[in-house]
Amino acid sequence: MHMQTRTAIMACLAFTLLGAGTVSAQNEEDALRIGTVRPGGTARSAGLANAFGAVGADPAAFGINPAGFGLYRTSELSITPVVEVNDADATFYGITTGDTRSRFAFNNIALIINDPAKAGSDWRSSTYGVVLDRQESHNRRTQAVGRDVNSTFLEGLALDAGGIRQGDLYDALPFTSGLAWETYAINPAGDSLSTVYFPAIPFGSPTEQLHTIDARGANTSTGFFYAGNYQDKLYVGLSLGIASHRYRRTTVHEETSLDETVDLRTATWKEELNTTGSGFHVSAGVLGRVTERLRLGAAFHSPQWMLLSDAYLSDMVTTFRSPDSLGRDRYTSASPDGIFTYRVQTPWRAVASAAYIAGSNGLVSVDYEFHDPRKARFRPSDRLLDSYNYRFENDAIRSSFTPVHSLRVGTEWRFGTWYYRMGWALATDPYAEQDARRGSAWKNYAGGVGYRDDHLAVDLGVNVGLQQDRYFPYNAALVNSTAVDRRDLRFMLTVSLRT
Repeated sequence: MHMQTRTAIMACLAFTLLGAGTVSAQNEEDALRIGTVRPGGTARSAGLANAFGAVGADPAAFGINPAGFGLYRTSELSITPVVEVNDADATFYGITTGDTRSRFAFNNIALIINDPAKAGSDWRSSTYGVVLDRQESHNRRTQAVGRDVNSTFLEGLALDAGGIRQGDLYDALPFTSGLAWETYAINPAGDSLSTVYFPAIPFGSPTEQLHTIDARGANTSTGFFYAGNYQDKLYVGLSLGIASHRYRRTTVHEETSLDETVDLRTATWKEELNTTGSGFHVSAGVLGRVTERLRLGAAFHSPQWMLLSDAYLSDMVTTFRSPDSLGRDRYTSASPDGIFTYRVQTPWRAVASAAYIAGSNGLVSVDYEFHDPRKARFRPSDRLLDSYNYRFENDAIRSSFTPVHSLRVGTEWRFGTWYYRMGWALATDPYAEQDARRGSAWKNYAGGVGYRDDHLAVDLGVNVGLQQDRYFPYNAALVNSTAVDRRDLRFMLTVSLRT
């Protein structure tokens, strides 16, 4: 890697100024986003809050326990579209601002082929096929507004620029402080040889701030699986998945000086980030009938080994109350295009499941899942001759997070050809207790209804997810955190054809 590119990337990393989710270099928040995986599943599994590890016979088994495919008795083709509505209420310096983003997507598509064994064989059947599962959505828009904020993000830019000669500032920090220098948002504290800078809005002067994060994308996995049925008592499964990560984000931070004696009226920083890539992972599971009514299961999901690429750029616009000698009162500066490739290893996951089967009348199911975000790791890409070891970023991952425990509970009851479902799920917050970004646990309330006959199934599932998280719009030492109350509403419809 060219030294100039590495310098720019490290400058952006040091620029914790545009905190959660707004830094173009890789950081611990990127690792958390890339490694967050929840079972996507079908409308049926969603109706039970995806408490499906010991239930099986559903494409949701791909993301929970592949041994569940061994419970199939027929072949099946299913498709699950989803409509999601994601609300975010951001509270910043006492002001709450709401925003909404909605999207249509395909949550799950599956082809399952069941191959019965010859009569008399202890291995009763084999089941194999392919599943596409959408396991985490990034379609969110968050807008935070603060008034009379006695702080400025320009202070962080001035501090980052300290020690760098004025003529070298843009080349050294082309995505952050260099833009502020070019647009007169930061200025030298002395003559042309000074390497000390101050913000054009004095720190402590009242400002009005608008911080917007507009994100799109998803974590998906497409995989092939095999499951076997031994004497209708023991089921084993194995899957190989191709993971995909797509994330596109636009971040805008705008400040307006409320002090009419300050010449700088507004400063606006904007960043575009596009992250894409793929990798692979494997999963293995086992499921057993302890009694006619009780099933127990366990599954292990390996890390995802991902190769990702970032494309990013940023720009800054300033406006002044009085024009310069040429009559200009507006200045702009844009960064070069940034491109960077790197590898990520996400945490492994383990799932334990139990289900009570009330004959053909219904069932109650429970899943427990564990993963540890501290196990995520950044590594250099093999495509580049790069000696950088990501020690700083990986140390931040270890110190920022704590193990995540998830519990999912669901029930389904049958009345003729109709099925009624309810579920609830909880996942603890991934941030460590001492981390200022720690929020609340994620909670999911679920319900659904379905119709099934020998060859057709139509299911409707509804999920409501609730969580509060926190982020800093810029340097945490300079500004209060923003609390975001998120409400994610998902409607899923699954149509399954069986033979």
